[in-house]
Formats: sequence, C-alpha cells, structure tokens
Amino acid sequence: MKKLKVLSVVLVLIMALSVVGDASSFAAPAKVYQGFAQVPVFRVGPGKDANGVQVYTMTVVMVDALFDQNGKVLNSYFDALEISTPNYDGASMPHFSGWPGTPGYNVSEHKEEGKVIGKSKNTDETIAAEVTGWKTKRERGDNYGMNPANDWYKQTDHYQNFFKGKTIAELEQWVAKNTSDSNFRPLKVPTETTKPEDRAKYEKLTAEEKAVLADVVSGATMSLKDAHGDFVGALKKAYENRIEITLPVQIAY
Repeated sequence: MKKLKVLSVVLVLIMALSVVGDASSFAAPAKVYQGFAQVPVFRVGPGKDANGVQVYTMTVVMVDALFDQNGKVLNSYFDALEISTPNYDGASMPHFSGWPGTPGYNVSEHKEEGKVIGKSKNTDETIAAEVTGWKTKRERGDNYGMNPANDWYKQTDHYQNFFKGKTIAELEQWVAKNTSDSNFRPLKVPTETTKPEDRAKYEKLTAEEKAVLADVVSGATMSLKDAHGDFVGALKKAYENRIEITLPVQIAY
C-alpha cells in the first residue's frame, strides 16, 4: 500500500495547485472541501488462460476531489490501479502472483498465442519486484490498450471536466438517466444494433439532454460503473471523506 499512499499525496498537491493557480487572482468559494477515496472492484476474468485456468483482476479506483460549500465538484483527479493474476497475457498489465510462500500460479507469455510458460515463483523477492513495478492506468498511458485513439486517461480527463459544477446527487441522477442500465456506458444515438431498452431510454431524453449527452460521448464512452471501476461511487466516497481546507494553500519551505 506504500505506492498508493505516495500517490495520494501527489494527487493532493496536484488538486490544490490546479484549483489555486495564481493565488493573487484567485477568488475562492466561501468554503472549500477536499476528499480522497479508493474504491476496489473485483472481476472474474477477463477469460481464462490457454490451459483453461481462470484469470482474476482487481481494480482500485482512486480520486482526489475538491467541493464547494454546496457540494458541487470544483475539480477531481482520477487514477486507477488494475492488477491481474500472472496468467493474463496483456503486456502492460501489472500482476500479483500470490502471497510469498504460496503455490505458484500459471504464467502466460505476452504474445498473441498467450501460451502458459510455467508457474510463478512466489518468494519475498519476486512478489516485492511485482509490487514495485506496478503502474497505474495513467502511468500506463497509451499502452493501456483500451482504445488506441482515445485511451483510458484521455476519457477520464473528459469525465473529470464533465463532473465539474455538479453535486454527487446530480451526477447519480445523470448516470441513471443517460447511461445504459446493462453496462452504465453513456447512451449513443440509436442505430440498428442498439438494444431496444437503450433506444427507449434515449428517446425519452429532451433535445437539450441529448445535446449534453452528445458532448459527453464525443470524448468518453467507457463505463462509469463496471468491473473496471466505479467513477461516481469513488467520487461519492471522496465527498463523504471531505475535510475543509484553507485557500490559498500556504506551502512552507
């Protein structure tokens, strides 16, 4: 957990500086609150390895957020740490092979065939090396591999901008009204392949709501709540964890 704690400190500094900017010209709200949260989700998958052994994945969504006295989001900064068993064949995926001293797990090669090439050696040294080498989704950048043209960090930046000025309740209401009930992805203009229930939900929106939705999907289409992470859930927990802060921030040297 040391890496997560260090990351949380970095996020706090980024958030403070991004909101404060030039302290001489910054007009702060009456009260500002800061909250940090980590929300884990667990996934059976994706799939199984070449020998039929199950792959398991865990993702910890982290967010540092600033809120005003009315609960509106002033700014937020998300990252996520996704970890799988070593038999997942994705080249950039961080692995956790098991607790030191436990039996080894299947290890897959990072090639198209994804062949199982042996068992992990779960020693203090090998597991420490795995943990030290973990990279968050932002750190993985364009190598994350979700969308070559618009990878995770770019879509997350777009969502962060959309969250600004809204309360948690408003965001929850927006998600309930504007995302698919099956996967919590923002609805798109219906096509021949659109599910009937998604089409019906989209057609209930007003012209103004459709325009806002179109702006959202122009930059982000990934799920807001699935086995890869819960954005609004993490933001809600950050709000519950909030503490009042003083702006401008005074940093002693």
